[in-house]
Amino acid sequence: MREAESWTVQRQVTLGLIFAILLQTSGALIWSGRVGERLNQLEQISDRQSPLAERLAGLEAEMRLARESLVRIERRMEE
Repeated sequence: MREAESWTVQRQVTLGLIFAILLQTSGALIWSGRVGERLNQLEQISDRQSPLAERLAGLEAEMRLARESLVRIERRMEE
């Protein structure tokens, strides 16, 4: 039981371990670069669509007012 309690860490670093760490790090960097580029594209699309969204909201408000006016006109015609 005494052997299980005292464990040691070897200070050997193999070439395979170094290669695996480099491969994992390069993969993470490539992934983060792609994510950053995708985020930039989405920001550009959002910037271009923002004025359109504002115009659409204005048109919706105008349509609501026009619909209310038509309802009032129809009520007066029925009387």
